[in-house]
Amino acid sequence: MAITVEELKQKAINLGQTGLNMAQTGVDKGIQLASVAKLKALNVKEEANLRAAYAELGRLYFADHGTEPEDAYASVCSQIADIQAAIAANNAKIAELKVAPEAAEAAETPTTEEEIQAAVDEAESIVDQAAAAFEESIASGEAAPADDEAAPI
Repeated sequence: MAITVEELKQKAINLGQTGLNMAQTGVDKGIQLASVAKLKALNVKEEANLRAAYAELGRLYFADHGTEPEDAYASVCSQIADIQAAIAANNAKIAELKVAPEAAEAAETPTTEEEIQAAVDEAESIVDQAAAAFEESIASGEAAPADDEAAPI
């Protein structure tokens, strides 16, 4: 059973066509994957835009109704007001420390063992609250605010 030159040419053509078909399938799959990746990236961007729009909506609502919110929003508005008050108090302490760090340190330095323990407990509580807030912001998909974004609304 001898193979003729024509049969050999035909098998080479068929093999070449099979390779071409496989290459085209790979190209098509690559284009499909690239399109899916592009659309997923666009969705991530749109979801960030959506979060920003929700945040803006919340800011606008709080600005208009924060002092007299509807019942469904009262607890969140109260929480926001408390957070703003805490931020304002912290900013005031920061300003005091920047003006006269030695005087502020001397005035707030605990001297007794009870005062020292109370200061340590307060610091631990603040760190725990900050960690919980950070974890909550990560879990909800929000970015943690930068130092300059922490100012009251």
